Amino acid sequence: MSNLITAILHALQPWTYHLLFGSILFFILHKYGVSHIQPWFFAKIYNPWLTIYHVKLRSMKQKHFDSMKNHVSADPILRKKGAIRILEIGPGPGFNFEFYPAKSELTVVEVNPFFEEQFFKKQAEHPHIKMDRFVVGFAEDMKDVPDNSVDIVVSTMVLCSVRSIDKALQEVYRVLAPGGKYYYWEHIREYQYSWVLFFQHLLSLTIHRYLFRCSLTNRSDELIKANKCGFSNVEQQRFRTPLGPGIDKLAIFHSAHAKGIATK
Repeated sequence: MSNLITAILHALQPWTYHLLFGSILFFILHKYGVSHIQPWFFAKIYNPWLTIYHVKLRSMKQKHFDSMKNHVSADPILRKKGAIRILEIGPGPGFNFEFYPAKSELTVVEVNPFFEEQFFKKQAEHPHIKMDRFVVGFAEDMKDVPDNSVDIVVSTMVLCSVRSIDKALQEVYRVLAPGGKYYYWEHIREYQYSWVLFFQHLLSLTIHRYLFRCSLTNRSDELIKANKCGFSNVEQQRFRTPLGPGIDKLAIFHSAHAKGIATK
C-alpha cells in the first residue's frame, strides 16, 4: 500500500501548484458564489485562453464553416440581397464572426452581458456583416427569436454549459427556417481514455463547474446524433484538438470534440 501511495504522490508532484491554485479558487467561488464573479472572469480573464484556442484551430474552423457561403436564405428579401440571417449562441468574444459570409445579418444570444459592448465593437473589425441584435438570454429559452426565422444557427463550445442540451437543441430547431442549418463545434465526453474520463468527472463536480459552468462529460454529440428534434440530416465527426507542451497538455481533459451540420 505504501508503494502505491508513493507512486500516486510522485505522479501528482508536477501538478502541485495547479492543484493548490485550483483548490484556493474553488474555495473562494464556493464560499462567495459565482453569479457575478464567473461572468466577469469569463469575459475578462478567460479571453486570452480562448484566443490561443482559436489561433490553433482557425484553419479547421474555417473549413467547417466554409459551406455556409453557399446557403440560400429562406427570406425572400434577404435572398434578393444575396444575404443570410445567422444566429450564434454564446459567441463570447466573437471569434467566429470572420467566417460568416458577406452581407450576413447577425443576431447573438449570449447569457453573459459582459460581452455586449464587445459585440458591437466587432462591427468595425467585420464590416462585411451586419451586427443586428445582442439578446441576453439562455439557449434553452430563446423566446425573443421568432419561429422559422433564422437561416443558420451556430454554437461553438456552448452546449457543455447549458442547463439542458435537449431543450437547447429544440430551440435551435424551432428558430431555424425550413432547410436551415445548425453548425456546431463542441468539446465532448472522453471516448477513448478511461483515466481522462475519470478526471473529467472529478473536475466537472468541482473547480470546472464553479469557474467555467461547464461539464467536461457532456454527451452533446450523442444527443444530436440521436436526433430527437427531427432534423432531416445530421453530418457529424469526432476529432481531437492538438496538444502543446507543458501546461498546454492540460487540454487533454477537453481535447475530445465533435463538429457537424444538422439540417432542418
